Amino acid sequence: MAIEVQVADGIAVVTISRPERKNAITMAMRDKFQCTFQELADNDEVRAIILTGAGTDFAAGADVSEMGIGGVRGNMLKARTLQRMVRSVAHTQKPVIAAVEGVCIGLAFALALSCDFIICAENARFQFAFRHIGLAMDGAAGWLLERHIGVMRAKEIAYSGRFVSGSEAVALGFALEAVPAGGALTRAGGMATTFADAPTLALSQMKRQFSNAPGQSLDDALEFEAAVQALMTWTEDFREGTMAFKEKRKPTYRGA
Repeated sequence: MAIEVQVADGIAVVTISRPERKNAITMAMRDKFQCTFQELADNDEVRAIILTGAGTDFAAGADVSEMGIGGVRGNMLKARTLQRMVRSVAHTQKPVIAAVEGVCIGLAFALALSCDFIICAENARFQFAFRHIGLAMDGAAGWLLERHIGVMRAKEIAYSGRFVSGSEAVALGFALEAVPAGGALTRAGGMATTFADAPTLALSQMKRQFSNAPGQSLDDALEFEAAVQALMTWTEDFREGTMAFKEKRKPTYRGA
């Protein structure tokens, strides 16, 4: 199905693997992708996830050869599977890091923006190419990009359909770090290790707080965090963290 998964030491690496086509995503891959993320979300042994592409590219977006066929019903089905992909990443209550090399276009760009962090090569090439084929955006592309960099800059990237380098992505604020070519996965792996060693439930609730924040008032946020914090005091990781602090040692978190 061209979606590969490797799990080791609490970290899952999900690889979009179709390098002969720059990892262009087919309909069959969409179904496999969202099922994979659901399985990882439910797997307590997985405490951090990396999303990357095989070979020299992240992914060239949706497979163009499958576009515009199947009539209204077929295109609605494609839209729903695309939506499930984006939701499967954005709603995963575990840290997700996109490790981006080469091209990251259209749907793939939206998937990367759905992750918690983007680590990219300096010469990575991000693009929303919808205007070049007469389409509006999909995959919540505009919503995701605007949230990171503001509406005016997001419009410029979408309206122009231009490429954004990894270095510019960091400057604009939608990528966290740009590293030399070939180093994105290694850097993402180091970052994922710190998350896999962290109190998993605490990070999951932090993620919920950030996700809910845009639709909350200040009072809503304060009430939500009060409920979450009361819950967290009953976790084993909280007990371990406070005990380690008192004993002046490094805590060992179990994610429970």
